[in-house]
Amino acid sequence: MNLSKGFQLANKYYPLLLVPIILDLLQLGNILRNAQGFTFKLTIPSALPSITQVMNTANQGTDTFNINLPYGYSGHGFLAVLIVILYLLAGAFFKGGFLGCILAGINEEEVSVSTYIQAGKQYFGRFLAQSLLMVALLLAVALFLIAIGPLALILMIGFFILAFYLTFWDYVIVAENAGLIEAAQISLARVQSGLGKVFLFLIPIALITALLGIIANALIAASSILAVLAIALYAYFGTAVVFAIMTFYLEIEGSGAGSDFTA
Repeated sequence: MNLSKGFQLANKYYPLLLVPIILDLLQLGNILRNAQGFTFKLTIPSALPSITQVMNTANQGTDTFNINLPYGYSGHGFLAVLIVILYLLAGAFFKGGFLGCILAGINEEEVSVSTYIQAGKQYFGRFLAQSLLMVALLLAVALFLIAIGPLALILMIGFFILAFYLTFWDYVIVAENAGLIEAAQISLARVQSGLGKVFLFLIPIALITALLGIIANALIAASSILAVLAIALYAYFGTAVVFAIMTFYLEIEGSGAGSDFTA
């Protein structure tokens, strides 16, 4: 039901699709260079969808939140650092604006460029802090995995469980106008209290995303024109999923669609 409503809202507010489409087109060259044909990944579109999330070598974050790093960038030194910084800054703004418009659309409020800019500015600091925290955590985990060797699998399982419990982290920041730590705590509590319901809601989405990922990777490997089609297709599906997850969160949180990102 939530996913069906997500598609309805994505159709109604279709200009929002331009955001993930443009952001992926900006890194189309790297996407084409890293195409690997058949790829199967169980994942969930992040709060700012990117087709890189279903590609085999994607470095866009975890299954539920996107840290907005450049995909497949092979530069070194100062230029590489500069590009990462720019992606983190831009990603924080675009994610805040995107989720602000998602919530406004669910609340049947105005969804416009000014809405996007207002929300982007309002949540910029929190999403930037989140991105920096995730970058530091991913680096620490990577180093620790190298150090512990055979025990790495246990750590990875723990990391994915944590990612599952933080499914609503991005959404809570906007829906509840919550701080970074408070939003993480709320997400943990909501998932824990409705564990079965959340699991049953996310599993079909993960399976559909995996199937769509197979199609998208095949299109990307085939030609650049089909890669653009794959990007547009994933942007549409991902935006519908983001609408669905926000709607689902508001339902289990008990506020319906009464929250307001300007609160």
